Amino acid sequence: MNNYWIKDSRGDYTHKLTTQLIRENKTIVVEDLAVKNMIKNHNPPPSPPGRGARGVGCDANWSELVRQLEYKAEWYGRRLIKIDRYFPSSRALF
Repeated sequence: MNNYWIKDSRGDYTHKLTTQLIRENKTIVVEDLAVKNMIKNHNPPPSPPGRGARGVGCDANWSELVRQLEYKAEWYGRRLIKIDRYFPSSRALF
């Protein structure tokens, strides 16, 4: 496949997804992921293709998704909250 087609398709999908998320929600919370460190992990846990640590950084274009959420949240008057990567978000609260 042509690399430009892939880039354009990914960009189009990211714009559509972020616009939908912003329009449908007043507040969005995202985690500040260390994507570069996830990609450097040479022994990631087993996961389906396109998923897991490598999938987050390479396939989902995480930083671009968050960047678009930031400016669209401001544009539409919504609230975007970034949770620190060290916040124990996966820990049980009870």
